[in-house]
Parts: sequence; C-alpha cells; structure tokens
Amino acid sequence: MQKRLMPVILNSFLCVWLATPILEGAPPYWARAVIRPSLVELQPGEQQQFKVVMLATRLMAAHLAPEVKWSVNSVEGGNEQLGWIDETGNYRAPDTIPTPSEIHICAEVKEAANSNLFATVLMDRPDPSYKLLWEWSVPADNSPHLDKPHGITLDGNGNLLIADEGASRVLRFSPRGEFLGDVGRGKGSSPGQFTKPRCVTVDRAGQIFVSDSKGDRPRMQIFTPEGKFSRIFAEKGTGPGMILRAHGMAFDRDERLFAVDVDNMRVNIYSHDGDFLSSWGKDGRRLGDFNAPHGLVIDPSGDVFVSSYYGPTQKFDAQGNFVTVFGHGDPPNGPVYFHSMTGDHWGNLYLMVRNKGGYGGAIQRRTGKPALSIVKYNNNGDYITGWSLANTEHKETSAVVDADGRVYALFEGNVAMGVQVFGPQ
Repeated sequence: MQKRLMPVILNSFLCVWLATPILEGAPPYWARAVIRPSLVELQPGEQQQFKVVMLATRLMAAHLAPEVKWSVNSVEGGNEQLGWIDETGNYRAPDTIPTPSEIHICAEVKEAANSNLFATVLMDRPDPSYKLLWEWSVPADNSPHLDKPHGITLDGNGNLLIADEGASRVLRFSPRGEFLGDVGRGKGSSPGQFTKPRCVTVDRAGQIFVSDSKGDRPRMQIFTPEGKFSRIFAEKGTGPGMILRAHGMAFDRDERLFAVDVDNMRVNIYSHDGDFLSSWGKDGRRLGDFNAPHGLVIDPSGDVFVSSYYGPTQKFDAQGNFVTVFGHGDPPNGPVYFHSMTGDHWGNLYLMVRNKGGYGGAIQRRTGKPALSIVKYNNNGDYITGWSLANTEHKETSAVVDADGRVYALFEGNVAMGVQVFGPQ
C-alpha cells in the first residue's frame, strides 16, 4: 500500500501567463489557499481543528483566510450523522461511525482563486473500502454492441455513455446494462459518424461531446442529449487548437471545454461552441511537463488535474500554472501505468491504474498480492485507498463517479467485458 506522503506544493506561479481573463470581482489567479490538515483519522467523538491558509505571495506573508464557510459533506455546519463543524473550523466527529466512513470537510473561501477546499476524515479504518454493488457484462467474442470499449461517462438522466474504439460507436446503456441505443450514426468519416472514438463527456445541459482518435477530419463532435449530430470542430494536427489524440475531457464552471492531447502533450481549451481559446503544456520531465498525458479532471474550484500514462498526476490552476504533484509509479507491485482518471463533486480523484504486467493493454492478472485497478486520492493529493476490479483479468479501465459516490468501472477482458459498479463502505 502506498504511503500517504505530503504532496510537494510549490508556491510559485512564475509559469508563463496564458490569456484567460479574470472575471470581474474574482480573486487573482495567484491568490491561492490550502486547507490544513488535509487528511486525518478520527475515532467517534474526537475533535480536530481545521484552518484555511492563504499562501504567501511576492513580499506578502501567508495568513489565515478571514472568512470561511465550513460544511461537512456539503451540509453547512454538519449534522448528527456526519459530525459538526463550527465557524472557526473546529470539527467534532459523530458518536457512531457513519456509512460511508469517509467524511469530507468542505471550506468555501471567497478570497481564494481556488474557492472550494476539501479535507478528508477517515473513521473506523485507515483505508476505506469499496464494495461491488452489481455488474453487467457480455461475452468478449459474441457481443451485438460492444467490441473494444474505451471511455465512459453518465448522461443527464444517469444512463451510461460508452465510447467503443473497436466498434467505432458511442452507445447508451442503462446503469444495469440495458442497451438504449446509439449516439450519432455509427462508423464512418462523415459528420455524426466515428472512427475509433476514445472519450465522451457531457455538458451541464446534457449535450454529448465525443473525441475520435483516427481519420483525417476534425477530432471533436457535439450531439444533442438525444444523440443527434450538432456540430464538429478541432482539426487534426499539431497547430494551435488542433488535436491528434484527445484522451481526457472536462468542462469548467464557465462551460469551457478542456481536452488533454496525448500526442501533442498539451491541454487545449475551447469555448462551449468549440472555438479555440488557448493551450498549455509540453513534453518534458520537469514539474509541469507531460509524459503522455491521458486523464483530465476539473474540480469544483476550476483547478485542472492531468495524469500522465507513466505518471505522475499534476494539479494546475485554470491558466496552466503548476500547483502540486502526486500519484507516482510504485513498482514492483503497485501502479506503474495510469490509463485514465475521473473525479467526484468533493474534488477526489480516481485513477485507473495498471501494474508492471499491464503494459500495452495486456491483461492484468492477480498474482500474489491484489493488483490495484483503481486508486483514489483526495483533492490535495493525499492517498485515500485503492482496490481491484472483481474481474481481475482485464485490460485498461475507465470509470465515472455518480452523485452518490458510486464508481462505474468499464472493463474489457479475454472472456467478458462490461461495467462493474462499486460503492463506498
């Protein structure tokens, strides 16, 4: 099990300023805060003092945030089941251990650019467990729909959207695996058709955004919530706004689309309509550089997390300024490859990982110690827990988390492929 190491926080924002305008009245990008402590283990009835520190800037010392709105699992002030927190940040754990036993301390700080901060309280056990709730699968060699599923998300009605690279389709399923139909018009090179799609995401209004990985036409397509083609953008290539292979996509609070490009080693930012705005990132081994970036998550504050396939995961602000790093490779038995990433509304990150034997999409098998499939970190980069899929023989995995914290993990194996759904205990 990986150790909980304090992430390396660099309080320096001397990176190149990339033009994203600051909203009127919004804090400047360099006015950042941290919550301390960010991870604690408590017994029933124990207390813990939390605080929010505004980080030092040029010729200005660090100081406590003057005004903080505290809540527990987004319940202002907390409650009997989750524990109570007062206006000073003093938290008292509940008298009985709740289910789930992982509790989120939430701090809203208007003075900070990262206005939503989160700490984790673990009760009962140091490593929270996730239980398989249900699974649906189809035979790997005889499925009428799935061929090589790659990306997964939830639509506005809670159904699953799966980008299938092998079938060149985007399919809709109920959470229990009932096939509900196609998005778009299947395989092909015309607008509304797909050539090995890898990633699918949904905006606030339910519109569906899909990235292709092959072909000579634009990379990104937009569909109505019902699955009808709307428009297409982002030409294939290496120039400004162009994409070679998008593998992670997410919307920020202003409905701008962020897409990480594996081969161009950068993050592209588009307006909601698909107009190119800016980009940041480059190939390299220094902090802030990318090493085949695959996953992208945007948290409630607008901070951007990017995971590289060979590690690590890095946190940036919305302008691409480096904040912190975590999620390094841990051979011989821990994660070595990081295929994709998803997040929840408390800023937690879930990395889909492979061990040393999983390179190149090889089947990951349980040998001795359980081979981790999913590793969870909190918003500050603290390691929380990890677990293996119940079907231990699987290729690379993608996942999505619903509003209740259930993790829908897409898997493909030699015998079966489908979705396993896990819930926190």
